[in-house]
Formats: sequence, C-alpha cells, structure tokens
Amino acid sequence: MTTSPVERVHAANREAPGARATRTGLIALAVPHLEEPYFAELGARLVRGAEERGLAVLIVQTQGEHSREIDVANGVGLPPIDGLIHIPRSLTVADLTRRTAPGPLVLLGEHIEVSPFTHITIDNSAAARTATEHLISVGCRRIAFIGRRDVRPSDAADRRHAGYLAALAAAGIPADPALTAQVESFTAEEGERVARRMAAEVPGLDGIVCSNDSVALGALAALHIAGLRIPQDVAVVGIDDIRAARFAVPALSSVAPDHERLVDAAFTELERQLTAPLGADLPVRHVIVPAHLVKRASSART
Repeated sequence: MTTSPVERVHAANREAPGARATRTGLIALAVPHLEEPYFAELGARLVRGAEERGLAVLIVQTQGEHSREIDVANGVGLPPIDGLIHIPRSLTVADLTRRTAPGPLVLLGEHIEVSPFTHITIDNSAAARTATEHLISVGCRRIAFIGRRDVRPSDAADRRHAGYLAALAAAGIPADPALTAQVESFTAEEGERVARRMAAEVPGLDGIVCSNDSVALGALAALHIAGLRIPQDVAVVGIDDIRAARFAVPALSSVAPDHERLVDAAFTELERQLTAPLGADLPVRHVIVPAHLVKRASSART
C-alpha cells in the first residue's frame, strides 16, 4: 500500500530517538508573490525538494507586506507545522528577535544583518558586479541600473546596486545618478515603464543591469518599442535566470543562482533544526550559494 509523505514522516519520527516529539510532516513556505516568476519557480523547486524528503508544503503569499511577514514568522493563521521557510521583503532583526513562534526557521533571499536565524542567499553584490563587468567587457560605458527601491527598501536590491557601482568604480567609469532608476516593484511592468523613460531621456545609454529578470524582460520590451537594437544599441543583463529568460527575444543574459544547491541548503538547515534536541543552542548559519553568468543574445555585442 502506498503511504503519503506525512505518514512516512510520522513513521520516521517513531524510529528516531531524540527527534522532536511531534512532527506533522508539514512545513510552510512564505513567498512575497507567486505572480513573480522567480518566486513561482523557486516555490516549485522547494515543493519538489520537500516531496523527496517526505514532507508536504503549505504555501503562503505575504504580498511583501511587513505586517503579513511578521504574522507568518509568528505562526499567525498557520496550522501546526514542523518549520518555516520564509522569503521576506520587509522583515527586520527586531521583528525576528521578537518572534513568538519558536519553531525551526530558514530565511531565503533577502539578507538581514546579524540575523538570529539561519539564512541562505546568493552574494547579491557579486551578482550585479558580475553583470556590470560583463557589459563593460563588451564595450558598454553608459550603463544604467534599474531596480533600486528606496520607498520600501529591499536589501537584495541595495546590494545589487552596490555591486553595480563597485564594477563601475573598478573600471574607472564615473557613476552617473541619472543612470540609476527607482522601481515601485520588481516587475516587468516597472521595467518597461522605467526603460521607456530612460531610452527617451538618457543620452548615450548603451547598457542596462536590471535588479531581476522580470524587470529586464520589461526593459527589453521598452527598448524594442523605442526602436533600439538589442544588444547593438543597448545590451541588457538580468539576475535570477528564470525560465522565460531563455525564450525572450532576444534571449536574456542573466546571473543564475545554483538552484539545486539553494534548495538542498534550505532543507539541510531546516532538518538540522528539526532533529536537534529541544533547547539545543544551535549555531546560526549564513549560507552563500554560488551564482554564475549565463551569456545570451541580449548582451552578445562581440
């Protein structure tokens, strides 16, 4: 007879001395928006990873709202779960230190300084620096960055902007504030809006680094509508390497996280907490997952 993931977990718990006494076989995954392709794809990978480990997943959308992210971290509105994988947009150290649900927690994506909880991310600064260095290597000099968000700050976006500035400085290219653009959200619509304005207003624009691939896909559309050739007139690079990047016209160059290692690290760290004796003082781990540049037609100028 076939057993469910939850039944397999219960069976394993009965055979695992020292494990937590009550396991549900259910974990929660908190994501900002499933409409955002990167989160949808990462969510699918995490669900598959959970199934391989005999776990079921409850997915909760927070919309990136601060109050909702706090509620989820505190277990508000959630059924009994074994642990939480949280992809935050707005959580702070203070929010986490006041957490009222003491269960296992792994943070993905946004870096929270001196976090008291295990955190897994790529090196966001290095990712954007790699993207910018690539555009410099193919001859771009008036390179824009689309994707700061100062109204509702994003640590990942801030670090990516810092990496962009570091690459310019290392190449001796002065940073022009007119080449850094704010977005209201990290969506294709915002990328299209901002790139359309920059194409019309920024003289000599020849390269764009986008804070994620969704923003970059919108930028590609805006540049095409403006009659600019990609990459001959303006080369474009994104970050995240979502599936749609391969099928854009032209195909989008992107900095790709090692998705398999990210998922494996998330469950390794969650399981480390789940199997620890109650009250154990586990060390906090900050895991940096590697990423690499995938060159495609949107930046193939040479």
